[in-house]
Amino acid sequence: MKSSFVDTLVGFFVGFLGLIGLFLASGAVDAQAYLFGLSLFVMAILYNFFLIKGHFDRADAARHG
Repeated sequence: MKSSFVDTLVGFFVGFLGLIGLFLASGAVDAQAYLFGLSLFVMAILYNFFLIKGHFDRADAARHG
């Protein structure tokens, strides 16, 4: 249960970094900053989906022994 709480905190922090990436992309004056902001957002989304998958994999493993 403890790792689930830590995963939740990490997920919120990474989601916050993804929002920062969107703000960076929206205020970008060149292509590199724009791509960096969008990349940060996409990586945050992928990481959070990975955390969700890990949660359900652990729940499935506990249920099936």
